[in-house]
Amino acid sequence: MAVSAASVGRDVIVVLLGLFAVSYGTNVSTPFLVLYRERLGLSPSQTMAIFVVYVAGIFATLFVAGPISDHVGRRRVVVPFVILSAVASILLLFGRNQFWLLLVGRLLLGMVSGCVLGVGAAWTQELIGKGGEQRAAVLLTVVTYLGFGFGPISSALLAEALPAPLVTPYVIHALATLILVPGLVRTRETVPPREGPLSIRVTFGVPQEHRQTFLFTIVPAAIWVFAFASVSFALLPVLLSGSLEQTGSDVMIAGVAGTLTATSGVLARPLVNRMGARRSLPIGVWLGSFGYLIGTLAYFTESWPLLIPAAVILGTSSGTLTAGCLTRLGEMSDAKTRGASVSTFYLLAYPGMAMPLAVTAVARLTSMDTALLGMSGLGLFAAGTIQFLGARVRS
Repeated sequence: MAVSAASVGRDVIVVLLGLFAVSYGTNVSTPFLVLYRERLGLSPSQTMAIFVVYVAGIFATLFVAGPISDHVGRRRVVVPFVILSAVASILLLFGRNQFWLLLVGRLLLGMVSGCVLGVGAAWTQELIGKGGEQRAAVLLTVVTYLGFGFGPISSALLAEALPAPLVTPYVIHALATLILVPGLVRTRETVPPREGPLSIRVTFGVPQEHRQTFLFTIVPAAIWVFAFASVSFALLPVLLSGSLEQTGSDVMIAGVAGTLTATSGVLARPLVNRMGARRSLPIGVWLGSFGYLIGTLAYFTESWPLLIPAAVILGTSSGTLTAGCLTRLGEMSDAKTRGASVSTFYLLAYPGMAMPLAVTAVARLTSMDTALLGMSGLGLFAAGTIQFLGARVRS
């Protein structure tokens, strides 16, 4: 039975709204890291752990969510985890006085992201249809990065304007998320359930003929997607907390930095459309490495205003890498493997969320100056390597 363009458009919008709600919920707590640190007397490593435990949750679902959705359908996987996103916010609400509840809430948010962002991306690509891979990838990047960006700034504004800043933002996210569930339940399924027992065998979903392209371009680029963004979201505001506190608006500035990081991802649209997915990958890493250097300079000089351009550049690089990788994977895969291949991309990208924790760990062994310079140098080396390898891949 033919599906009308209006119906397709409605379904795409509903799924994109679900992705927006999930990505928005991911960063509701980000500008509150400085408050949690003060309120609960946390060490820098404990503060980073609130942010990074999210990655552990991602791996709890990312390995299996895509392959399972390839078998049972996208909707059956996405809807329960969108509901879980609201549950996680309620836990974070109660976690304002309990460090362990903050960790559990962030862990659940990671599980939601590991499932919904990958499977939802595959669902969106299939709703748009063959030939729309780049359009789908850019839409997905814009919507999720706007969601990532809306979380910090909305939390910061609510903290300034309303009482109970560690309560209200989570309630709003939970309610907004649950409102979307009926629409997602009615959205067209693109993968009919397969007959036979469910297999949860982990698969990367990359066809044999495209594995060289995947290995030499997608793999080395994907890790930097969140390795750039997470430093701007979580590490730099904490490192510059002394300078920020002198302004009297430390939560607001941290929220603005997080929002700029995420919303700058929308700049990926003109960049990827102009350069194409292949060229965008090394350029994205070059941009991010430059953003690292600006962030390092901000720390050396204790100049918080440098946090703003660093956030814009790091966010732009992250969005460019996301759109480029998703476009290339959409071109490589079909409905039988798309869920697995998109999940594989996120599997490679999300370890980058641990970059703030990695930097603080290296700093304990050496110094923060050395750790930040080393991070910048590693990014520059990776950019050159990706450009060299990508030039030698034909497909």
